[in-house]
Amino acid sequence: MGKNVTISNLKSVQDYIQSVADAFAAVLDYEIAIMDEYLEVIAGTGKYKDKIGIIYGSGSISYQLRYTQKSYLVSGRMKYHLCQNCELKETCKVLAGLSYPIKLGDKVIGSISLYAFDETQTENLVKYCAKLETFLQHLVELISGKLHEMALYKESKKAAEQFNTLINSVREGIVAVDYDGKITHINRSAENLLLVEANLISGRQVEEVFSGITMSMLLKMNKPYVEQDIFFKNRHQTVHLMSTITEVKYGEVVSGFVLSIRSIGEMRKLAGRVMREERKYTFDGILGQSTAITEIKKKMCRVATTDSTVLITGESGTGKELFARAIHQESLRKKGPFIALNCGSIPESLLESELFGYEEGAFTGARRTGKPGKFELANGGTILLDEIGDMPLHLQVKLLRVLQDFTIERVGSTKSLVVDVRVIASTNKNLEEMIQTNQFRSDLFYRLSVLPFHIPPLRERKEDMELLIHCFIERYNLILEKNIQGYTNDALKKMFEYPWPGNVRELENAIEYSINICTDNIIEVNYLPDRIIKHVLTVPITQHQEQIQSIADLERNALIDAINRFGPGSRAKEKAARSLGMSRSTLYRKIKEMGLDAQFN
Repeated sequence: MGKNVTISNLKSVQDYIQSVADAFAAVLDYEIAIMDEYLEVIAGTGKYKDKIGIIYGSGSISYQLRYTQKSYLVSGRMKYHLCQNCELKETCKVLAGLSYPIKLGDKVIGSISLYAFDETQTENLVKYCAKLETFLQHLVELISGKLHEMALYKESKKAAEQFNTLINSVREGIVAVDYDGKITHINRSAENLLLVEANLISGRQVEEVFSGITMSMLLKMNKPYVEQDIFFKNRHQTVHLMSTITEVKYGEVVSGFVLSIRSIGEMRKLAGRVMREERKYTFDGILGQSTAITEIKKKMCRVATTDSTVLITGESGTGKELFARAIHQESLRKKGPFIALNCGSIPESLLESELFGYEEGAFTGARRTGKPGKFELANGGTILLDEIGDMPLHLQVKLLRVLQDFTIERVGSTKSLVVDVRVIASTNKNLEEMIQTNQFRSDLFYRLSVLPFHIPPLRERKEDMELLIHCFIERYNLILEKNIQGYTNDALKKMFEYPWPGNVRELENAIEYSINICTDNIIEVNYLPDRIIKHVLTVPITQHQEQIQSIADLERNALIDAINRFGPGSRAKEKAARSLGMSRSTLYRKIKEMGLDAQFN
C-alpha cells in the first residue's frame, strides 16, 4: 500500500466487510468472524453475527496475531496450547479455527477467522487448511483494496476541497470546460459576476451559455485567447465580459479549457485608475495646450535635471503638485523618493517633528525608537513643501538653515544629519505681500525662488478647456461605465462663462458630477452643478474693468453661491470648499480677503 493511505480503521468499511462475509458464508460451511485491531467483532456470520460489537481479551488468538503477524490453525492440542489464557475458553464451542491477519503495510489492523463447530467442519478445515488459507489471503487483499480505495477517495475529496477553496479565492471568474465543450465547474466569483447559481449552467455546453465563443474556435487554439469579448444573458441583463481562454493539457493531449472572465465595467474602472495614476506624474500627463502652459512645461523640463530650488505659485486647483511631481520624474533623482508635505494641514506644534523627525523621549507620546522626518525620508530624492506660506516664522528660520547647508537636527537631538534633497515649494499665497506684512521671511523667499514658476488660473487660459473637457469625459466614461459624447452648445456656453475659482480640480469635479447624473449621452445644462447653472456673467462697463473687476466678482459670486448652497457651518464649508475644488483653509482665507467674515463666520 502507498504511503499516502490514511485510512487504517476497518470500521470505515464495516458494511462492505459484512456484505463480503455474508456472500462467502453462503458457499462455505464455516462461520466467519472479522475483528479490528482493538479485538472488537465488526462483522460475522452465524453465531458471530450476534457477537458484533463484543471485544475479546488479551488471551485470544486475534490478540496474538497482532504480534506474530502470521496465520494460525487452531485444533486439538494446538487449541489447548494457544487458548489456555483466553477468558472465554470454558464457554467456547469452537472445535477448530483458521485465523489470518489483515495488514496495511507492516501494521496488523485486524483479523479474519473461519470457525468449525462440529466434527465434519473440523475435519474439512484441517484437511483443506492450505487452500482455505489462500482463500483468506485473497479475502484480506479484497478488504485491503477497499481500504485503499477509500483512502484514495478521501485524498481526492480533500484535493477537490482544496481546489475549490483555491479557485473560490480568486477574484476573477473561472469557468472550466471539458474537451467536449461541457461546463464542468464555475467558481464563486463567476457566479457573482454572472448573477447565476453554478448548478444552472454546470453541465451545459459552453457555446449555449456564452455568445462570442464556439467549440470550433477553441479546438483551433494554438495559444491562449487573451481579451476575448464574450456575452452572457441572465434573466435581468446581458453581461459583457472580457475573457482569457487557456487550454488544459495532460502531456501533449488537450483535455479541456479554462475561461478566466472579468466584467467590462471592472476593466474600464481599472483602466481609468491606471490612466489617472500613470499619466499625471509626467509633463505629458499634464493637460494643456495654451501658450502659457506649454511654455511653463518647456522651462520646467529644461531645469528639471538641476538641483536648484523651485517655487511654484498659483491658485488652488491649478495642479501645482502635478508640476512638482513631473519635475521629479524628469530629474536625475527620479529613482529616489518623492515626499510631499502640506504645511497648512498639520498643527503648528507637530509641524517641526514632521519635517525634521524626533528622538526618543523628545516629548510626551514620542515613540521609543524616535521617528525620521520628511527630510530624512526624502534623502536622495525630492521634497515638496506645499502651502509654504502657512509655515510659522520660527520654522522658516530652521528651513532656511537646511537650504543653506542641507543639515537637519531631529527634535530632542543635538546631532546634525546631512541630507541630500532637492526642495520644491508651492503656495497659493502672494509671498511678496506677506514679506511686507512680516508674515514671511524675505531671505527664505529668495532661497526658495531660485527657479520661480507661476501656474495661471483656468479662467486665463480658456483655450485649454476643450482639451480638458474631452479628456475628463473619456476618463469618467471608463470609470463610471457611461458613453457620454459631449455637451450641448448651451451647456458648453455655461462652462466657458463660469470663472472656475477651483480651476482644473473644480472642472474635473464638475464633469464627474455631470456624467454621474446624466441619463442621456449628451450633457445638457440641467446636468451641470447648480453653481454653474445659476452663475450670471457680469457684463463689464469698460475693458479695464473686465480685466480686473469681473474676475474678482466672478470668484466672489461663486464662493457666495457655494456657501449659500451648503450652509455656513464648519462641515458645510468643508463641502463648499470641496465643490469649488479648493481646501477648507483656502476657503477661509478667501472669505477673509473678500471681507465676508461677518456674513459667513
